[in-house]
Amino acid sequence: MKSRILLVISIIIFFLSIIFSLGTGAVSIPFTTVLNRLINPGNDVNSLIIWQLRMPRILLAALVGASLTVSGAVMQGLFRNPLADPYVTGTASGAALGATLSMFLGLFYLSIFFLPLFAFIGAFATTLVVLFISGISGSAKSENMLLAGIGVSIFLSAFVSLLLYLLGKDLLTVFYWLMGSFSGASWVYVYIMLIVSVPTIAIIGVMAMDLDPMMLGEDHAYSLGIDVKKIRIIFFVLSSLITGLSVAFSGIIGFVGLVIPHIVRILIGPKNRHLIASSIFIGASYMVIADTISRSFSIIMELPVGIVTSMIGVPVFLFLLVKQRNYWR
Repeated sequence: MKSRILLVISIIIFFLSIIFSLGTGAVSIPFTTVLNRLINPGNDVNSLIIWQLRMPRILLAALVGASLTVSGAVMQGLFRNPLADPYVTGTASGAALGATLSMFLGLFYLSIFFLPLFAFIGAFATTLVVLFISGISGSAKSENMLLAGIGVSIFLSAFVSLLLYLLGKDLLTVFYWLMGSFSGASWVYVYIMLIVSVPTIAIIGVMAMDLDPMMLGEDHAYSLGIDVKKIRIIFFVLSSLITGLSVAFSGIIGFVGLVIPHIVRILIGPKNRHLIASSIFIGASYMVIADTISRSFSIIMELPVGIVTSMIGVPVFLFLLVKQRNYWR
């Protein structure tokens, strides 16, 4: 019952956050005008701001927020570790290396799509490397994946630092991207995220029931006839896929996949199907509001959204860590 109530509330908050974000910014648009232009788009300035400038950015932020939150919920269940999140697996470092490499090679100036393309390739390639390393021993255990992800992440971060050092004049461009931003959002990015993330999240939601027994231990899952190795790899690849794409289009945005699943799990319990359903909308709302704060911070220059999520997420996470330190046991 609690899970259904939270799901309904989270959906309402999600739509309210979109309406609020559409009306907030350098140009303020009244609530009634926003509703009117959503129903009856026109050729006036308000319609242009809503449909061409803010709507694609808001929808991209919502999709990225949902993807990172679902990935965080999966990673925490998969590794049976409340400190796990999408970036622990090395996905973010791989995406960062790919994006930095596109700048270093000068491909970014040929087309704006090279940066997200290289970021996505780097993220997905890192996932495959982590799977290979963790499976060398013959068993892709959760502990092996976690340690392999951390090791690969540190290794790739060193290469990112090297490329940043060599970039020179382009350093600020890449550095700003690494801090997270939706300033380059477009309808094309939204369509790509929709095509990839929505089906992926749906598959994760359907398979979520298999994740519950795995949280109680591998032996328990095996006793129920679950192919633990196969399920673990599927979850790992799917989570890394939507994380890599999110990082490709928005840069590195931390503490979303770490904090939101914590909060939802405390509110409704650890059942992953209910957890993921509510996390989708809460994570999306959180990212939309965080991006609204970032672009409303200053008329001259917007604040990277990664800074906003970190400033909000770190205190919340520390509070949850102290207050609920035994809830995972």
